[in-house]
Amino acid sequence: MMILVVLRLQRLLMVEMVRPKHLLLFLGLPFLQVLCRFSASILVEELYAPDLTSSVSGVHLSPVSPELVLDHDHSSPSAGCLSPDAILSSPDNVHADSSIGSQSVPKAQVQQSVHTHLDIPLFPLGSSDEMSNETAALVDDSEDPAGNVSNIELQQKVSDLEMKLKMSEEEKQRIKKDVESLMEKHGISEKDFLKEKEQEAISFQDRYKELQEKHKQELEDMRKMGHEALGIIVDEYKALLQSSVKQQVEAIEKQYISAIEKQAHKCEELLNAQHQRLLEMLDTEKELLKEKITEALVQQSQEQKEILEKCLEEERQKNKEALVSAAKVEQEAMKDVVMKAIEEERKNLEKAHAEERELWKTEHAKDQEKLSQAIETALQEQRKISCCSLQAEAGPRQLSLGIMSPTKGRLRLSSISNLEPANMFP
Repeated sequence: MMILVVLRLQRLLMVEMVRPKHLLLFLGLPFLQVLCRFSASILVEELYAPDLTSSVSGVHLSPVSPELVLDHDHSSPSAGCLSPDAILSSPDNVHADSSIGSQSVPKAQVQQSVHTHLDIPLFPLGSSDEMSNETAALVDDSEDPAGNVSNIELQQKVSDLEMKLKMSEEEKQRIKKDVESLMEKHGISEKDFLKEKEQEAISFQDRYKELQEKHKQELEDMRKMGHEALGIIVDEYKALLQSSVKQQVEAIEKQYISAIEKQAHKCEELLNAQHQRLLEMLDTEKELLKEKITEALVQQSQEQKEILEKCLEEERQKNKEALVSAAKVEQEAMKDVVMKAIEEERKNLEKAHAEERELWKTEHAKDQEKLSQAIETALQEQRKISCCSLQAEAGPRQLSLGIMSPTKGRLRLSSISNLEPANMFP
């Protein structure tokens, strides 16, 4: 359990070290520090150049190299933290160092090292005041106009340096604030980590309790298995006792069976003798019963014949009467049916005759109309012809005769039309 907890702690520390905020904390600040130191060394070289030292009377300054400045910064009391080369190593080395340091170095020591690293001053502030005093002394001692020009340039450069120092101090304060906020976040993350570990410890405790309960249950199961084994032994002992008792019972049963068989043979002999006697008695009784049954059957057959003859005569008479009555009823029904059929046929014939008369009347009327039209047309033609012929002959007598002839034709047609249909269709 402890090994698992240690491994998880190592993994979390490695993850926290690799995050961007921690990379900024461990990599950004030293890089900025190195850049500031390099810029300060360049400015010092410009200030203390050999051409300026030759122009100033009574002052001999040697040029300061950037390596000496860096050595001076490293030798300062605030340089007890890790070097920039060690911090700016490869990611693999950082990962390995974080994994090793998480196993050996405690958390308090890591936090202390972080605070000491962040409290490093970027530039020695006391040196700036000394430089300003020296420049003022140099200006007072100088008398040449060229020296005045150089002093003015030096003052301008010093003022620029002071401005840059102020900017660096402001940047330092801002970085400190960022570091404080990051430390607060780190504390919050530590609290969350501790909470997670507490929850894991609670879960491990629950698991331990579950294992204890499981162990107890296994012990109880073992006890139950022991009780079951004892029960099995007792059951086997009971089975042995039962088998021995069964053997004794079987021996006793065999003795009883042999005795019962002997008694059964004796009983069978007695039963056979009684059976033979009963068979003889039954044979005699059967013969007597056969004679009595034959006599009774003859009497019953005679009685049944007489009864059957009487019943047959009664049924014959009843059948004759029923046939006569049924014949009468059928005759009456047939008469009624025949009469109804005759009446229906008469009605149908009358209807057919009426329909035929109506059809004949309609056809006769149509024929009369056609005849009248044909006669009129013929009369008109005849009149025309007669008029033409009479006019040609110029005889008034003939004209009178021609007028009388159509009247006779009309009388003939009227006599034909007045004929009755009875005379036309006999």
